[in-house]
Amino acid sequence: MSCAASGNASKKLREWLAAGADGKLILRKDDFEGGKVSLCELLYSGSLRARLVQYRRSFCAWMGRYSAFTSWKEFWFRRAGASIGKDVFFSPGAEIDLLFPQLITFEDGAVMGMGSLVSAHLYTPDRIIVGRATIKRGGVLGGRAALAMTSIGEEGVLGVNSYTMKPVPDGQTAIGVPAVCRRKGNARAIEDETDEHP
Repeated sequence: MSCAASGNASKKLREWLAAGADGKLILRKDDFEGGKVSLCELLYSGSLRARLVQYRRSFCAWMGRYSAFTSWKEFWFRRAGASIGKDVFFSPGAEIDLLFPQLITFEDGAVMGMGSLVSAHLYTPDRIIVGRATIKRGGVLGGRAALAMTSIGEEGVLGVNSYTMKPVPDGQTAIGVPAVCRRKGNARAIEDETDEHP
């Protein structure tokens, strides 16, 4: 199937985005031409102008991924479409979703650790799920951690090497795969974890 083919999936995605991208959009096999889930059809079909916008977003997010300094990452991530507040810090290797960067928000004081990822979509052989991802004010995404289509609350922490598709509440620390809230209070929780594992 050609990438230029346009199925019901891309129409649903455009309508969902135009309506404000609330909740999650779930696209199944029967939404695609030929009954085969295709990111290519979803993102790179439609008018030349729409395809060029998608190419630009993906390119800017990719450039941000490989930028060494937080100011460079911020420059590229903003141009990809991500919403970025004041005093946000991006560590080396931090990356955002290459396909839907416009659905990602970093509020004031948010932090991304080394090699961490914020994703706004999930792809499986039988469906594609798209949704917003947010790190709220003072939230921390630990090194090598992944946040997918959900949020880290204010002053919340997703620990190192953790993964979650469920929200991390305000002021709590979530650890593991899948991440589970361990303790309230981010700074104290990190100190306690360090004390337990010298």
